[in-house]
Amino acid sequence: MRFLAIGALNFVVTFGLYCLLVFWWHPQLAWLTVFCIGLAMGFYLHTRVVFQGQLGRRKAVGYTLLQLAMYALSSAVIHLAMSGFGVGPRTAGAIAIVINVPISFLLSRRILSDTPAAGLAG
Repeated sequence: MRFLAIGALNFVVTFGLYCLLVFWWHPQLAWLTVFCIGLAMGFYLHTRVVFQGQLGRRKAVGYTLLQLAMYALSSAVIHLAMSGFGVGPRTAGAIAIVINVPISFLLSRRILSDTPAAGLAG
């Protein structure tokens, strides 16, 4: 539940900002901007609040690499949704988020939890 609550907070902040930025910026630039904001916010809150772990350099690197992979996936989804299916940038962004959430949870749990057994327990 904490993952979903923190994810919802991160979603509201970053997606709201994304929806505003696409009025003036290209959707991919807006997505990159909110990605960076969400990365910093997400690392701190997921590590400390969700998985109750200690912050550390190794975790920061692992989390950043994971989120870069999630960014690449979401960018591809946005491109495909907009060019292949004709949806708007806001809908494409929402689709990307829905796809990324479960993948991000499973991999974040492995990276950010201090105890591997607790990270796998649920």
